[in-house]
Amino acid sequence: MTNAKTLYKHLVDSHTAEDAGRVASEAGVKTLVLSHLVSGAGRGAVSDDVWRKEAEKHFYEEVIVGADLMEV
Repeated sequence: MTNAKTLYKHLVDSHTAEDAGRVASEAGVKTLVLSHLVSGAGRGAVSDDVWRKEAEKHFYEEVIVGADLMEV
């Protein structure tokens, strides 16, 4: 497996929006900002709604899907 494929597999298998939602819920935060997203084929290959819905499986507060140069 190439380095790129290994890195991609690690990112996808280990760092999901669903996991982020779970951790944010356990931490009791009011806002979750998802950033450094890897969608597989560039920005937009996975819609912001898909990222948000994954996080919302466990997190019921505000979820913001970050974008380059976004300020929160």
